[in-house]
Amino acid sequence: MSSLAQLFICIILFLGVSQWTYENYNLNRYVYFFLNLIFVTGIVFFMLWKFKKVDHDLSSHKGLKLFEDLSMAIIAVDQTGKIILLNNFARKISGVSPGESQINILQNTYPTDTPLFFLAQTLQRDEEFHEQYYNYQDAQEVVYMYLSTTKILNESGQQEGALLIACQVSEQAFLSRHLSQRGKLAMIGELAAGTAHEIRNPLTSIKGLVQLIEQRFSQDDPARQHINIILKEIEQINSIIKELLLLARRTTPNLSFASLPAMLDQVLLLVEGEANIKGIKIIKDYNDQLPLMILDEDQIKQVFLHLATNAIYAMPTGGEFRVFAQYIENNKAISVSFIDTGIGINKENIPRLFQPFFTTRPEGTGLGLPVSYQIVDNHGGKISVYSEPGKGSSFIVTLPLAKA
Repeated sequence: MSSLAQLFICIILFLGVSQWTYENYNLNRYVYFFLNLIFVTGIVFFMLWKFKKVDHDLSSHKGLKLFEDLSMAIIAVDQTGKIILLNNFARKISGVSPGESQINILQNTYPTDTPLFFLAQTLQRDEEFHEQYYNYQDAQEVVYMYLSTTKILNESGQQEGALLIACQVSEQAFLSRHLSQRGKLAMIGELAAGTAHEIRNPLTSIKGLVQLIEQRFSQDDPARQHINIILKEIEQINSIIKELLLLARRTTPNLSFASLPAMLDQVLLLVEGEANIKGIKIIKDYNDQLPLMILDEDQIKQVFLHLATNAIYAMPTGGEFRVFAQYIENNKAISVSFIDTGIGINKENIPRLFQPFFTTRPEGTGLGLPVSYQIVDNHGGKISVYSEPGKGSSFIVTLPLAKA
């Protein structure tokens, strides 16, 4: 067996043991990525030295077949920006077709959230990225990854190129790292618990006084219009306080048996009028054969209503809104998908969707999705998002039949 083949067998064994250790022994993610980065950097240096004088495609070497099929992305460029190492997974996430060769990343412009952009920044501006989040979408799934870049230095400390590695992670790990949802919601909850009542008490007094003032004006007095605006704004503030308190109180759901199809029917009835006005067709893709759920009916209906309202809002010029529910036997759970054909969500906004106060709607509070996340999490479930700008979005709520 050639030394090259032995090298790549060692690579596979190292990555396999590293991934297994990370998943089964809760290895600190920073240690995990640091070790991988050092190891892969060493490999690249070896390859650059080994094949420095070889004047044909690296993929022609049998030993590099293992490199091509790694489940992590590896891209290396020289000082001029020419790609000298690129495996199959790296091609997939960076949009480089198998037939492309002699690519120079400094001669092209890339979107600011793509692997080749990060690599070009490292090469041009000496800006290294560590654990940069990245999610790649193809026609079937969303792939979540962390990527890191580093400079390639020679023995004299001069830069000779740049290296990028990207490791695929689970959706749960991705969300827990970059959304830190429970921590953020806990922080907002503490703030809400300490201030909500202090705001609500004077606000109640203000509302009462405004209503007394309103009675002094006749029905046709123009001043009543201004008073009505004041009262509506007070109600808006009250609704924000209510949502803040929902974040503050991580209460145990009031569980009971409920029919999920019946709940969906009630929710869709509430948005049917708005959908008709906007020319949106509602498709009910579920049946009464789904098993009964054990959940807090009011809370879950609140989640469904919020997701349905968001879908209607995302289709201002009409479209199709499909609600699909199915029983997942392996997980003993039911998933409900809210699928629209609307404007979609920009990739850079997806990790921010569940952050409190983040919203793209002028009239939105940015608390609907965080509250929904909180409710679903309290039920032992999860919310997943898939979206493509210009084509629509899917929000999938997965709920276990009984909370674990």
